[in-house]
Amino acid sequence: MHEYHHFHDESTPGYDPHIFKRLLLYARPYTGLLALSLLLIFTVTAIQLAQPYILKVAIDDYILGAGSPEGLQKLGIFFLFVYVTGMLLHYVQFNILMQTGQRIINDLRTDVFSHLQKLSIPFFDRNPVGKLVTRVTNDAETLNEMYTSFLVNLFKDLFLLLGIIIIMLRLHTELALISFSIIPLVVLIIFLYRKKARPAFRELRKQLTRINAFFAENIAGIRIIQVFFQEKERSNLFREINEHHFLASLQEIKIFAVFRPAMDLTRSLALTLLLWYGSGAVLQGVIPFGILFAFINYLDQFFRPLYDISDKYSILQSAMASAERIFELMDQKEEVADPLRPKALEDVRGAIDFENVWFAYTNEDWVLKDVSFKIKPGQKIAVVGPTGAGKSSLVNLINRFYDVKKGAIKIDGQNIKEFALQDLRRHIGVVHQDVFLFSGSVKENITLNSLSLTSRRLEEVAQAANAYEFIQKLPQQFDTPLGERGLSLSTGQRQLLAFARILAFNPAVFILDEATAHLDTYTESLLQETLDYATKGRTSVIIAHRLSTIKKADRIFLISGGQLTEIKSFEELTANLYRYFGEMYKSKRREKEEW
Repeated sequence: MHEYHHFHDESTPGYDPHIFKRLLLYARPYTGLLALSLLLIFTVTAIQLAQPYILKVAIDDYILGAGSPEGLQKLGIFFLFVYVTGMLLHYVQFNILMQTGQRIINDLRTDVFSHLQKLSIPFFDRNPVGKLVTRVTNDAETLNEMYTSFLVNLFKDLFLLLGIIIIMLRLHTELALISFSIIPLVVLIIFLYRKKARPAFRELRKQLTRINAFFAENIAGIRIIQVFFQEKERSNLFREINEHHFLASLQEIKIFAVFRPAMDLTRSLALTLLLWYGSGAVLQGVIPFGILFAFINYLDQFFRPLYDISDKYSILQSAMASAERIFELMDQKEEVADPLRPKALEDVRGAIDFENVWFAYTNEDWVLKDVSFKIKPGQKIAVVGPTGAGKSSLVNLINRFYDVKKGAIKIDGQNIKEFALQDLRRHIGVVHQDVFLFSGSVKENITLNSLSLTSRRLEEVAQAANAYEFIQKLPQQFDTPLGERGLSLSTGQRQLLAFARILAFNPAVFILDEATAHLDTYTESLLQETLDYATKGRTSVIIAHRLSTIKKADRIFLISGGQLTEIKSFEELTANLYRYFGEMYKSKRREKEEW
């Protein structure tokens, strides 16, 4: 079947000491809590090991021996005390361990999110949102399971197995050696399980990744799916991907279905050998019955951690895969970074110089070719051109979303690479065609939680952006929650809020990136008023498809084929639409007739 997606084959690595060491670094601040948890585990394990021995004493010394009923009663009370103490200590240990695990994952998740905020735009161009969200949420939670269910419990299992071996050898060496005779078979079964389970687990993780990626993409694109009646087609695609996951799950289940009965058979074989030899020895009076009873209990405890080995192996595999992906993300470097010694950028006048700028997103597939022009402080320029000509690329270079490949861009005569990104960008305001609003209130989307913006200033910028009127009609005015991406508002209303946001931060340079491309005539007239106000006294770069947006520009540039040409006047542009725009001429002509 033809698929429309290419999913990365996210293989599952085995144990990697380097990755494991990095994971342990996150646990270092909580060494004391983890040590306390280990101490409690050691104590709880010792209590568990003591219980069969207490029963052995009760049987040999009191039930079958010459001990008094009072002594047996005291022993019973002591057994109950030991059991309750073990239960309480286990409760305390479990809480300490869970809280510590959550603290570790909280630190890790915070580091991942903070690092993501610093990465450059090219990184986000290459990586889908769903994949990055999975790193911060699902992969981090998988590591939490490793810290809480694997790492510390691994020590518990080792304590338990070692304690059982020591006690059994001290109780009766010959009986212990008979019980341990099945250990080579246990090791063989575990080895075979690991060999078969690893590729099955890798395939299951791969198919799960495909499901997550497909599901996330289709939810994000649900409008397109419904507009083009693609529900059935997408369901068929998902059904096939889901079927692959189902088959991978069955394969893992089949392997586990063989492992668990094989361990049961081994345990039964060990118990049979123990009963065959031990019961004979008891009948002959060679060993007390209490020792045989204790051995049966210890043998049962011995197999408990072995039964869980499949789960622990899965946890370790998942954790190593998640850790590798998280640290791969954490190791990503900023492609557009601050200089080592940034210069201060203050009192910006707004002069912008492009000097022989070349730019490409990939290799030498040039989007801009040897572009040079100068913008004076306070000047308003317009850039027009066909779709895909490089208009948006031009403005994305000004605030260093991307770096030029050749040449230089200067503000007030200084290369923008000499400034810290934060300093540079706080002087540049951008309104995009597709406005992004956060799920907070209207106020929070305008101020971006800036505490320095007063309520009076908030109302002023809203009025200046022609947004105040519609804000007052909202249920809670400025405190109205907008929901995800502000989709409860119209396109025009979102644009007006974007203008208010820019005005609130009062930048020296204003960039309008095709923000009026899909607006009705009335909303566009409101935005035109706002634009006149916003660009007054500011250096402004207007990227436009609608010619009405650029009528008042001081200079007009045409970009085509990656090269920039200045047009003498607005009249010259409108008189030569076919020459400049080719196939776009008809739509521009309709606009011209509307003026």
